[in-house]
Amino acid sequence: MTGHGFGLDGSRGFASQLWSMLNEGGVWGVPRSGLLFRKEGNTFVLQDRMPWMIGMPWDEDEWLEMQRDDIDGITAMFSSIGVTVQEIEI
Repeated sequence: MTGHGFGLDGSRGFASQLWSMLNEGGVWGVPRSGLLFRKEGNTFVLQDRMPWMIGMPWDEDEWLEMQRDDIDGITAMFSSIGVTVQEIEI
């Protein structure tokens, strides 16, 4: 699908816009999964992730799975515009 912000075309446009707005060393946070990425050259570095805490509406395994799904999706989205996503041990 195209033209409505869905599918790869919409994701590519979103990734391009976001990437062009960030300065070197700029950060982007994903509120729904607590991920924090930093722009370094042509790489998006996952620099931090919010840990699961008691009281969250998900159990710990669901939270980690949601974070993994977001990381995989973000990696695919930014790969489509030639940006590498790098995970670091947190």
